[in-house]
Amino acid sequence: MTLGARVGVRTGWSRKSGQERLVYRLLLPVFGTVFVLATIPFVMAVIEATTAGAKGFLGGLGIALLVHRVIRSAALRAAIYVAAMLPIVIPQIAVGVVFRLVYQPDYGILNVLLGRTGADQLLWLSSPPLALIATASVDIWQWTPFVYLVMFAGLQTVPSESVEAAQVDGASSWMQFRHIELPYLRPLLLLVVFFRLADVVRVFDHVYVLTGGGPGTTTQYLSLYIYRIGFQFTDLSQASALAVVVMATMTIFYTIISRFLPADRG
Repeated sequence: MTLGARVGVRTGWSRKSGQERLVYRLLLPVFGTVFVLATIPFVMAVIEATTAGAKGFLGGLGIALLVHRVIRSAALRAAIYVAAMLPIVIPQIAVGVVFRLVYQPDYGILNVLLGRTGADQLLWLSSPPLALIATASVDIWQWTPFVYLVMFAGLQTVPSESVEAAQVDGASSWMQFRHIELPYLRPLLLLVVFFRLADVVRVFDHVYVLTGGGPGTTTQYLSLYIYRIGFQFTDLSQASALAVVVMATMTIFYTIISRFLPADRG
């Protein structure tokens, strides 16, 4: 910052009345505290989205490419479409209850299978790293079909003439995907990334049923954190402030993403 800029800032600050300066000084710690309390859980949610969510995202795209290129039967494609819809329409509470039974240490199906192989049983919902894997696996299982459906629909818009011309020229599958199919999928990829991040930020039901945010605070994602602040600690003001900050953050993020989307030229 130059000397003139410093003088301008000081002059603008000095022009404010003493009462205005006092208001800013009183509000600064409040907004700073709210920002920190909202940012830390939000960053944790984004990290979870880019690690666990990325696996489901890539697996949804891989399945879409496989079905698009290999399966030509319309009936079989329709059957896969119906099967992909099932996890999406099941309520998350029901999904959480079912997977809680799957991850039970004594009679859960996973530990039963491990016991038959002679391996030790695992405390899926009591160990911090395993609890993260368990909650993430439920989200991946339920929402990978959504990514598949969106990507498969995008692949249907790729002109078959372009694909056939690339194949005649000897283009490999990777080159075909990179130069022909990916440009058509790019807008959908951006939207899916936003939707998946939004899903991870608001995830609540199945995590509450599976772990309740535990062990400790390992799986206390942003929505659970706001819930505890508002209803367990009865601090509705802070919970409302956190919710507003999250909404504003997601709005800004979507605004940034929308700038990379193609304009409607219809």
